[in-house]
Amino acid sequence: MRQVALAFLTDTQDKILLYLRDDRPDISYPGYWALLGGGIEPGESPLDAVRREIREEIGCDAHGLALVRKFDVVNNPMCDDHTIYLFSGKIDKKLEEMRLTEGQELRYFTLEEFRSLKFPDPLKPYCPV
Repeated sequence: MRQVALAFLTDTQDKILLYLRDDRPDISYPGYWALLGGGIEPGESPLDAVRREIREEIGCDAHGLALVRKFDVVNNPMCDDHTIYLFSGKIDKKLEEMRLTEGQELRYFTLEEFRSLKFPDPLKPYCPV
């Protein structure tokens, strides 16, 4: 089963950093707001993978990354079966200091705003908010 590492990142004001996924029918959860992260490469630890993915996706590092939970997503019509390593961490950069390399948009959200977003259902119960 494919393995991915994702990060639930918040800034110094506890705003949540998310990116808007591309709106293409060939990807999982097209047009949804999502966490940064991605696939774990062979021989790579989940922590190393999430660090690498964050650097690749926004050009900067997160701090204090800690594993929140590991869980499987199976039989979901929106995506293939996979294992998720979900991390939490902090980011101390403004949007202008980041460069998004995939997806449509990068934005910070308050907890209230987050709760009303189009966001992947399998992740909602595990997000540390």
